[in-house]
Amino acid sequence: MSSIRGGVEQSRERLIALVLLLQRAWQYGALSQDEIVRELKIDEFPVSAKGPKKIPAYEGNEGAVRQKFERDKARIRELGFEIETVAREDGGVGYRIDPSSGYAPLLYFTPDEERVVRLALRFCGFGASGAFSVFNEVPASDGGLESSMYYTPVMRALNLHRALAFDYQSGANKPRLVEPLLIDVFNGVSYLIARVKDGDEIKGYRFSRMTSMPVVLPDTFAPSGEAVDVAKAWRPEFSRSPTPIDVVVTTNENYADLLVRQYSGALAATKKDGKVEVGFSFESPRAALRFVVEGADRIRLQSPKSLKSDLADWLKGVNRGKAPSPEEMTFVGPSTNDVLGQTLQLLHAVYVSEDGLRISELARRFALDPEHVRFIMDRLVALEPMAGSTDGTESFPAHVLKECDDWDNEANDDSTYRADFSDLPEGAEEHSAFMWRDLFELNIALREASRVYSDPAILSAIEKIEDATSTYVQVEMTTNETLLKNVSEAVEEHQQIKILYTSATGDVATTRSIEPREIKVLNGHTYVRAYCTTRQSWRTFRVDRINAIVAKSAATESRPIDTVVNWLTQVGEAGDEVIVVIEAWLRWLFEPLPNAQWLTLNDGRHAVKFRVSNETFLDQLMLRAGEGAVVASPKFAKAGHELAKRIAAQL
Repeated sequence: MSSIRGGVEQSRERLIALVLLLQRAWQYGALSQDEIVRELKIDEFPVSAKGPKKIPAYEGNEGAVRQKFERDKARIRELGFEIETVAREDGGVGYRIDPSSGYAPLLYFTPDEERVVRLALRFCGFGASGAFSVFNEVPASDGGLESSMYYTPVMRALNLHRALAFDYQSGANKPRLVEPLLIDVFNGVSYLIARVKDGDEIKGYRFSRMTSMPVVLPDTFAPSGEAVDVAKAWRPEFSRSPTPIDVVVTTNENYADLLVRQYSGALAATKKDGKVEVGFSFESPRAALRFVVEGADRIRLQSPKSLKSDLADWLKGVNRGKAPSPEEMTFVGPSTNDVLGQTLQLLHAVYVSEDGLRISELARRFALDPEHVRFIMDRLVALEPMAGSTDGTESFPAHVLKECDDWDNEANDDSTYRADFSDLPEGAEEHSAFMWRDLFELNIALREASRVYSDPAILSAIEKIEDATSTYVQVEMTTNETLLKNVSEAVEEHQQIKILYTSATGDVATTRSIEPREIKVLNGHTYVRAYCTTRQSWRTFRVDRINAIVAKSAATESRPIDTVVNWLTQVGEAGDEVIVVIEAWLRWLFEPLPNAQWLTLNDGRHAVKFRVSNETFLDQLMLRAGEGAVVASPKFAKAGHELAKRIAAQL
């Protein structure tokens, strides 16, 4: 549970007051820094008298005030709000926030649509960083989507058909100027597909490689139908002139069966020696080589000869090269949840609840101490940032009312907070509860959930989101999960199922009896958390590695409580720590690793630190990386070497 800390809470109140104040300035006129510093008041904390004392939000000498004000503006921009700097009639400079820069159009869900939104966010979403707790009554665990504040300006630019400027890390960190066409989520990874401004080239930009908040430019453009069609066809292996290549491999019957189900269009034939020959068609030699490398020593490449030659060259570079010692590298830990973002989530939860929410309900949803919730929400109710101004307090509401069952014991009452928009100017719309990134998250979560759940409300909610945002989003997967609905049915009906399962590093299926409890999506793959009666413990299984369900029955026994809350990313919390140094173009392979930490080295390479509980996994990871990746941790300096030798011997 989060606790109340004086400095943090005073910063929280100053930030939320400044955000709401600058949004109000959009309607009433831009405010200068001098006006804000002079007029903006917040409650002193900790309270030193019987009641809260109003103090200036910005105190100190001119230099200190200016630095604090600039830091606050930067933190607000990090949430996707656009702070405009405008020239005032008095010749000075003023600041204001266009609410539509952060907030998407107003949207109302029906009760059925709210139900499926709650369901979808449990299945696939940002987790604690997203909208989960706004809709669900329990705290969020780890999410399966890549969380980024950058979705907000990108979604807005797509909606307005306006150009975008941002810095991007590819071979080097460089500024980019593009005309956005759509967002494509490919195997769980989000890409902005855009046309290079003043050019014809269509390129994909991975959100996790954007290194600055995208800026929505005033330049508008009209996307042609041809450009949109090319954007829809873009893939991470994209080339304007695809060079298809047919590949034939041999493997055992079990692994062949898995490959045929995972790759659409694959054909298999059993040979005289009992081996199974499997044929595939890929869009490019690079995609074919990636497939063969991922198969490792579980498959044997038969043709074409050109691919055999490419594979032989690839194997020579596995985990070869020089890297600095781990002691020379210092990694920065993950950033903590911003207090401004947390406060806005609490506010939005109240906005979308028709009957309001009690302190206990908000505390449970957001994993906060009830006293902390009371402290935050009471400030939103009583917020008067410029109470001494001629505009008065009524022109600056946070739109939150407090209701008590026992006003005489208000300090201990489980009070209800609800939204009230009765004081809006005539004709003004109610405040939207969703930022652009929230609607992106809901759209993707609903699309993923539609693979499992057949419900008309899912489709109507997606249609409502896309009508409101006017942005094009598509979700694609290359992996077939033919047994997903069967596993989902076992969860819903509380069944025990007997499965044939092939592990991440094996090529032979083993029999497991499991009782599935929860399904989630991570990095484009669906995972099921289940009690494994074969191993007598809670385990996580990847659905596309289930070869078959051979029996099912009702689960009747009680099982021990699963003590792992964030089971989806538990792989990143256990095992040995490993540091790998890679060329920038290899980031795509390591970025999906849960809880990975990154560092840019002086020579332009990147270092990534993560944990592995299975050395075979690291061997295969280094094999997939090939030349351009080297393990810096002495214990694993030879990772992948023996595996590469075994594969080379088969060529």
